[in-house]
Amino acid sequence: MFATRVGVLACLCFLALPAQGPVPSLDPSGLNQALVCKSWAIIEFGGPTCVPCVKMQPILGELQQKFGNRAQVRNFYVTQYAKEAQAHKIMVMPTQVVFDPSGKEVTRHIGYWPKDEFLAALAKVGLK
Repeated sequence: MFATRVGVLACLCFLALPAQGPVPSLDPSGLNQALVCKSWAIIEFGGPTCVPCVKMQPILGELQQKFGNRAQVRNFYVTQYAKEAQAHKIMVMPTQVVFDPSGKEVTRHIGYWPKDEFLAALAKVGLK
């Protein structure tokens, strides 16, 4: 049932060109590594052709530049890895999830996240 919901949501988003942003995507192994690497992880669970996901790419790229080695900023494509998305309780694309250096989820947001609001939320959980 989850895969069907993700598929329906994905179908609603297939109007944009594939993302060509600066933020790399992870496979399930890479996602697991990102969560145990002892640094912050900002993961966007989305898809390469989802309109709001594509619109987030420049913001994610700016976050990647701002935080450098202090945080990994990555994409995780739920349309390719529905099982892993379900394990992280992803129901809508995009969903941005922030993990602290211990791998604990500290905040999440659903949908397009304006840069100033994103930065404020990151500062609130200790990533400045």
